[in-house]
Amino acid sequence: MWAGPAVVAAGAAVGLAVEFHALGWTSIPGGECGGDAAPCPEGTTPTIILAFVLTFVGLGLLVRAIQSFTERRPGKVLPAVLAVAGVLLALWPGWQAFLWMRGPVLDAAWQVGRDRPATVRAQGVWTVGRDASTVVRVRDDALVSYDSHDGDRRWTLRAPVRESVCGMSERVVDGVGLVAFARYKKPCDTVWGVDTRTGRKLWERHIKGVARFTAGSDSLLAADGDVALVLTDTGVQAYGLADGRPRWSADLRRKHRDGEGCAPNVVSATGGTTTVVVTCETADGGSGQLVTLDNATGKRRGSQDLPIESPADTVMVLSADPFTLLLKESDKRGVAAVLAYPDHGDPVRIPLTGDDEDLTPLPDTYDTFTARPALWAGIRQDTLVVATTKPGASSPDRVSGYALRDGRHLWHADLDGVAALAPAGPDRVAVLGNGRLRTLDTADGHRVGEADGTTVRTGSYGTGGQLLRAGDTWVVVNGDGTDDPPLLGLR
Repeated sequence: MWAGPAVVAAGAAVGLAVEFHALGWTSIPGGECGGDAAPCPEGTTPTIILAFVLTFVGLGLLVRAIQSFTERRPGKVLPAVLAVAGVLLALWPGWQAFLWMRGPVLDAAWQVGRDRPATVRAQGVWTVGRDASTVVRVRDDALVSYDSHDGDRRWTLRAPVRESVCGMSERVVDGVGLVAFARYKKPCDTVWGVDTRTGRKLWERHIKGVARFTAGSDSLLAADGDVALVLTDTGVQAYGLADGRPRWSADLRRKHRDGEGCAPNVVSATGGTTTVVVTCETADGGSGQLVTLDNATGKRRGSQDLPIESPADTVMVLSADPFTLLLKESDKRGVAAVLAYPDHGDPVRIPLTGDDEDLTPLPDTYDTFTARPALWAGIRQDTLVVATTKPGASSPDRVSGYALRDGRHLWHADLDGVAALAPAGPDRVAVLGNGRLRTLDTADGHRVGEADGTTVRTGSYGTGGQLLRAGDTWVVVNGDGTDDPPLLGLR
């Protein structure tokens, strides 16, 4: 009575063995995983173990079941049909079991060809359109636009002859982005307004660039409303964003009390207000000031001294709203902190080095993303979310949250490593690292979704790249597009 069902069940076991062998071995990216290679996808090990167990158990049971069946009903055709039926019946449940063991994965949906010439590097990235439908990768020698769904190249805009990209606006406003160029060892003195939808240059202006910046630098340009703001050697020059017509200029030069000069360092703009950091170097130290201007008129709205006494070594805008600044003095005993201005009053200071961890908001990418850095930090819901490094570690191994209102350490999430960090919603942040994409709740740092994240079944990305969410696709923008693809789409 049970001989027929026994053959079907044994056939199902053999079918599961074959299916698990196929699924388990083909799930390994590049044919190897673990150790120095990419981590094995979740479920790979149990799938392969089950495949071997079911191989031996299933074959043994199938032989015995067929022998028992043929003792009662001689013949070869019917037991073979029953065994094949068992194999087929096991395929769908086996596939569902594999998906459950494996968990979510991201595969390379597309990638673009390597950079040529091989000497160019990415200096920044813009996203354009709804759900970031277009990604503009700004290289030393050109602006290149790609479709974020399939990686197709949309347009290319070449830099002027013998000039390289040295600055770009943080964001695109009404489809217009700002980019600046400079000759070798010269300040940024050529500014373009670019229609990022078509790749057309809308206007060009020549300025007297900031003398201290003779290489790619961030926050030299800003766009807000209908105004383009350009940092010059004397202050800020405003142009019409769409047509490049001069609007106003603000001279921010001033003499320090010791007679040494002061010059603008970075510019940022949002909500109709331009914020400029002016730094000074004196014979025995330094100082700095935060100056706010009206976007429409250039009229000064206010100023505030920076808490420094030595020359500023690093000045970088982490966020325009609320204005958040990464500031490091040359003096090792001086300020090295993130300064947040949530209420436009005294800054909230979050030290870069603490007892339990060091903040690592900026990856060491050397000559890539100099015009618009790919930060390991972001502001979400009045919380600074930043990569951090535990004492004794050589690279970031956790992500932490700090309150901008008072600088309190709110939470931390231990991870295997950080290669890129990006917003994943109003109160979510995504962290890519060591073959995993994890999503964290910015309120408390708890992991959203799978506890161990989503397995990324490709290693074609480097540390310090830019991670972007574009609809149903995660886009990784690599700074060095010669070893890894310049752009990689994950789905």
